[in-house]
Amino acid sequence: MDSLQKKLQRELQQQPNLQIEKSSRWGLPVETVNISYTTIKRTTMDILMKMMLLTIDKLPIADPKMVADFLAVDSLFAEDLLEKMKRADMIRKRKGVFELTQNGAEQLQSGIYEQAPEQKEIIMYYSACHENILCEEKEDLIKTKIEPFRLAKKQKHKMKSLHEELLRSALLSAGVEMSEDPLQIVLDKINPAAHISKQLIPCIEFSVYNRSENMRFTRVWNTLLDQWDEQLEKLIDQEKASAT
Repeated sequence: MDSLQKKLQRELQQQPNLQIEKSSRWGLPVETVNISYTTIKRTTMDILMKMMLLTIDKLPIADPKMVADFLAVDSLFAEDLLEKMKRADMIRKRKGVFELTQNGAEQLQSGIYEQAPEQKEIIMYYSACHENILCEEKEDLIKTKIEPFRLAKKQKHKMKSLHEELLRSALLSAGVEMSEDPLQIVLDKINPAAHISKQLIPCIEFSVYNRSENMRFTRVWNTLLDQWDEQLEKLIDQEKASAT
């Protein structure tokens, strides 16, 4: 932390009109939350799957061998593909024969195959001071004994329930979706976040005086985000303004 603070101080002092009047370190309270969600893979449907779905739709197919014989493919291959389509809720057996589900009929018409949803999870950091999820869990966090951010208690009343839109925005920012022809991965369902633990993220605060403009402002380096944190700077400057 000492070397980082000195580096940041040198960066600020490269501007000759700036003077650092005071610096301090404190911990930003954050909560680690576990977000579980499902994604769906979409690909262009191959010709054999289309032919199997069309066959099931038109003929009373009772077992994999029948469709294998009709399409002249290996029966084990047909059995595996039928099982795959059952898991994806594209077909079902009714009165001893296969039939398309509504989902299967829609996919056949669109020509896009949607695989069964995959369950995944991710651990992220939530900050009440930001009223937002900041980023994914990191292994290389700076750890040190430090006092909590002096304004953190005033932000507790802003603690939001982690509603779905906030979680969705965080997951999209984390890159859980992708699109690379012919594969597309889309976010499907999001479960309520589970709170895991609380911790303090080291931050470095500088009180800065601009001689040329005769004004004072705050810079805060957030070690979790590894950048200057405008939200925390705004909170501190607002607090200073209200105290004068």
